[in-house]
Amino acid sequence: MPAIMTKNRERIIPFFAMIVLIIGIGSTLYIHATQSASNTSAEIIINGSPVSTESLFKELSKETISTDDGEKIGIPLDRLIEYIGIVNPDKYQYSFIASDGYQQTVIWENMKRGIFTEDYRVFFLDLAHAFWVRNIIEIEVKEI
Repeated sequence: MPAIMTKNRERIIPFFAMIVLIIGIGSTLYIHATQSASNTSAEIIINGSPVSTESLFKELSKETISTDDGEKIGIPLDRLIEYIGIVNPDKYQYSFIASDGYQQTVIWENMKRGIFTEDYRVFFLDLAHAFWVRNIIEIEVKEI
């Protein structure tokens, strides 16, 4: 009888291992699919108004910055803010809000050293990685 129990265990353990692997793969695929979906929006809300990202990337020149995470290409944030018509931009603070609710707020001095990339991310040369927000859906502009 003990030999039969051992044989059953030998069959059950690989079965459970396979189930765990399938669940892990499924979860990974789901996460990547939802992250990709959040980046497909053709608009971003800036100062309360929807702005076409396609027009932003057509009309504004891009720059390349070197970060400790490699080179990044995007629209300089100071040009983006001036493009949407903010007068006296140094009198405001700027909050970058991600699709998952994560947000970071910066001042004008930081904006002059940051870029907005086509994959809806911001990078700042003078700030920690925690300020490099991804999947941005809104840039909120508030008076200081």
